[in-house]
Amino acid sequence: MKKILSIFAIASIMMGCNNTKYEFNAEFPDKFDGKTAVLAHYDDSIALDSAIIKEGKVLFVGECESPRLAQIMIDGKTRAYAVLEPGKIFLSDSTYLATGTPANEEFKRANSRLDSVENLDDMKLYVNCLKENYDRYKEEATGVYFATEYVRFSDLPQIDSMLSVAPQHIKDSKRVNRYRNSAILRSATMPGKQFVDFSAKQPNGVESKLSDFAGKGNYVLVDFWASWCPYCIKEFPALKEMYDKFADKGFKILGVAVRDKAEDTKASVDKYEIKWDIMYNAERIPYNIYGFTGIPHLMLIGPDGKIISRGESPSQISAYLEQVYGSEE
Repeated sequence: MKKILSIFAIASIMMGCNNTKYEFNAEFPDKFDGKTAVLAHYDDSIALDSAIIKEGKVLFVGECESPRLAQIMIDGKTRAYAVLEPGKIFLSDSTYLATGTPANEEFKRANSRLDSVENLDDMKLYVNCLKENYDRYKEEATGVYFATEYVRFSDLPQIDSMLSVAPQHIKDSKRVNRYRNSAILRSATMPGKQFVDFSAKQPNGVESKLSDFAGKGNYVLVDFWASWCPYCIKEFPALKEMYDKFADKGFKILGVAVRDKAEDTKASVDKYEIKWDIMYNAERIPYNIYGFTGIPHLMLIGPDGKIISRGESPSQISAYLEQVYGSEE
């Protein structure tokens, strides 16, 4: 009897050892055909595997003893996320989240809840939802994702409070610590502080500075954007409406193109008939000063050069300007 049990025990161990394989089938839109899809670790972007996209598909096969959060990168940009764990994993060309295995299905459900909250355009509610997801998944492979997102949109005291009791793998996360450094920069340029100047060389060879536009007696809305950013483009109609409404009262908008080629910036300016001033070629300089981690990012500067708001939506800024200019009439 003991021998039989030993045989079953050995068989179970062998099956367990073999049960570490994943097959990850990923689909992409036709425009990515011929490009290289890189499967990389989420936290440090170290490549785990790569494959050429053929007919909109790639297959990654590997082994993973414990779940690991990964990302698929194409042309250096993250296109999708997946939890690598034993089983068959699938990514549709119409989504950025993998499905098929328990951890991936749960990750997708958690992000669906986040998406529904994000659509409400309430940043406080969104950050609270991120914290709830972090608290729920902090010990799991996806915990670092929610920790990172929470740190991206939180102030330094909130971040340090969370990290003081976080699991060690969260405290050691490269992404989390990088975004905490951004929070330090944000705290130094928060509303009430004087704006920090920077410059960038324009297509005509002339240096343009933020101080050429801000701190000169007018309200100036700085829009950090890029031609490749669909969310930036989506805000243009609201910004145009704001500009048309308040421009004759001295209100100005300055578009600052970040991480963008000058010719692409100019093409978008022409295509969307942007009326306000544009600073080209700012690259990552504003990120390294103001600590924002994504675009679009709006910053309203008062007539005296003090920052009034950061990260608010066009509707929130418009409501503020209604009060300002209404009281001046």
